[in-house]
Amino acid sequence: MKKLLLGLGLLFSVAAFSFDTSALQLSIWAPRVQLVPDYIDISGVKLNLPYGGNKKVAGVDLGIASINNSSSALQVNLFNRNLDNYVGFQAGLVNLAGTSNGVNIGLVNFTEGISSGLEIAFFNASLEHRGVQIGLVNYCEFLTGMHIGLFNIVTKSTVPFFPIVNFCF
Repeated sequence: MKKLLLGLGLLFSVAAFSFDTSALQLSIWAPRVQLVPDYIDISGVKLNLPYGGNKKVAGVDLGIASINNSSSALQVNLFNRNLDNYVGFQAGLVNLAGTSNGVNIGLVNFTEGISSGLEIAFFNASLEHRGVQIGLVNYCEFLTGMHIGLFNIVTKSTVPFFPIVNFCF
């Protein structure tokens, strides 16, 4: 069994170095202690035990903490960070992205640019949101959609604050 696992690890590593992509990433602490280097793209399964990081991830990203340049994935970690863009379903205590498109569920969802889709958290924030944000505090500068929460703030709107439900179309 040990030889089989070692052989599979070697196979994935060789494939990753040859094609700049890997189907499997096992990471203890990026970038030093992981199966394939952080500059290799992952198209498959990425396990972060506790922390992993790669340029691009497509597929499933699971563990404790994940930092990627961009992801198109089911991402379930306690801490999710995508420096550029994120597309898919993201669940974690803290979800951070440059731009996001899809469903984000957590305690804190923060998008530096445009977020599209559904965000559910105690605190949701983005520069611009297109879709629905549900939370205790929802914040954005521009909104095309709806906020549902106790504090709904849209700074560049004719009604910048409105409790319970706020919408702009």
